[in-house]
Amino acid sequence: MWAATTNSDVISRWANRWRTSVWAVHLGASGLFAVDLDAHGGTPPAQPLNGLPWPQADPPPADGIDTYATLAALSGGVVDTTTFATDTPTGRLHLVHTDGERRWKTSRGYVRDGDDTVRTGLGWQIDIKANGGYVGLPGSVSTAGPYRRASTTTTPTPPAAWLVDALTRTGHDRTATPARRPPVCGGGRRAPACARYAASALRSACSQLAAMEPNTGRNRKLFRSASRLAGMAEAGWIDRPAVEAALAQAAHHGGLPAGEIRYALASGFARPRRAPDIRSAA
Repeated sequence: MWAATTNSDVISRWANRWRTSVWAVHLGASGLFAVDLDAHGGTPPAQPLNGLPWPQADPPPADGIDTYATLAALSGGVVDTTTFATDTPTGRLHLVHTDGERRWKTSRGYVRDGDDTVRTGLGWQIDIKANGGYVGLPGSVSTAGPYRRASTTTTPTPPAAWLVDALTRTGHDRTATPARRPPVCGGGRRAPACARYAASALRSACSQLAAMEPNTGRNRKLFRSASRLAGMAEAGWIDRPAVEAALAQAAHHGGLPAGEIRYALASGFARPRRAPDIRSAA
């Protein structure tokens, strides 16, 4: 049963009726969120933190508690032991913090198949539980065993400044205005690879446009090509005038009228797509 209430009379009736239930707190509605640190084993990825390089001198983390402790240290903070915390029967640790504005989003820190880097949540085996989630309360007993209080207090505290910064950096802030993320390529030794990628993309688009027959979606193809290459132009991988001239020439060769070409190009550059992650090409 997943019902929730703050009515003490209802809670008493539930306690008398379901004596073996696992009691939990409803996150979000209670103005709380939890950092859920897993300990389910497995091989850690090469980069266990989302958006931060793992310190070369440190051993790989054994679990979410290790990952979280390293994140705190890299962020100039420490793991908060002054907030309400619970040890679960499966070895997890729940750190519960206040979230009166329901600011934070739920997430799960894991590695996608075939990857060696955590790109979601805060890091490997770190989950954020917020609106709509639950965490078990000390005193409850599940089939796996008892939930035990791991803190000296039963009062949740606000998240530390370093944790707020980390959650904001990794996109957990539901009140933030989404910002255009920079393309993953950068400068230095990767710049030539980006330029080669963009030039190849332009040649491929032009070749396809020039060979297209009428009534086969030439307008749409030109718009999508312009939109894709506009993002690369914004990132500095290729010059916009060169892109516009080459696409216009290819579309003209394919038989598109000049007015349609100008409109499709303008529309595409007005809606640039984010340049792709081409680190593997560098």
